[in-house]
Amino acid sequence: MEKLSFNSTIMLRNGVKMPRLGYGSAEIAPTVTEQTKIIRDAIDVGYRLIDTANIYHTERAVGKAIKESGISRDEFFVSTKIWNTDARKGRKEVIKDFEESLRRLDMEYVDLLFVHWPVQGQLLETWEVMQDIYYSGRARALGLTNVRRHHYLDVMKNCDLYPHVQQDSYNPLCRNLYNKIFCDNHNIVYEAFLPIVRGAVNDIPELKEIAEKHNKSVIQVVLRWDLQSGVCTIPRTANKEHMISNADIFDFALSDEEMKKINALNVEQDSNWDTENFNF
Repeated sequence: MEKLSFNSTIMLRNGVKMPRLGYGSAEIAPTVTEQTKIIRDAIDVGYRLIDTANIYHTERAVGKAIKESGISRDEFFVSTKIWNTDARKGRKEVIKDFEESLRRLDMEYVDLLFVHWPVQGQLLETWEVMQDIYYSGRARALGLTNVRRHHYLDVMKNCDLYPHVQQDSYNPLCRNLYNKIFCDNHNIVYEAFLPIVRGAVNDIPELKEIAEKHNKSVIQVVLRWDLQSGVCTIPRTANKEHMISNADIFDFALSDEEMKKINALNVEQDSNWDTENFNF
């Protein structure tokens, strides 16, 4: 088993290194001042992958927190996303959306740029614009979120680049195996959002049993399971003690038997919105 640490990275297909454990910044606080303090806490704890998006309204705080930290921008891996409203309006709005994200972040580039949702009839056009952004050097990698396999196939069949990363549901009750296996077979890194399902994993008896054995919390067990499954993970919290706890998962390892036990909980119970029918 690979020895994992807080500084462990995974190499994307294009040679870019991405941290395996990151911080999700959605819905952490209502104001930029509060958001900045929370993200500074995450940076102080040691998180270097920070995930944001236009619709999260945390891009300004991410940029401000990184500048205030005094740590070089090059030490961070920042991801953001193209939002649906702009994707529906076409190429110019996608470019404008991205440039507005850079302005809010106060950065010259992002490390990873995602399509946030696959807007029907617009995915290929959005991806083509993102390819241009990638080739310009203003995004070091590209990704898809909230997608099904046919979305990948459309991109791979019709565009120059296929995704470096997929961000989607991945937790003990929903392993998204149809997509995960596809990503593994095509060297696309899988990244889990909402890995603890807003705390719902705490109610699963099998996870409680494993956690007690290792003297860890259920959430720590799930995050460790993510990493041992080869999945990057971006838990979110506004509580600094929880940030510290989420990162305290490198002094134990799950056995093969425990991994199988957690894998067996999977019922593909996805709590995400329907990726084929969304109206936002």
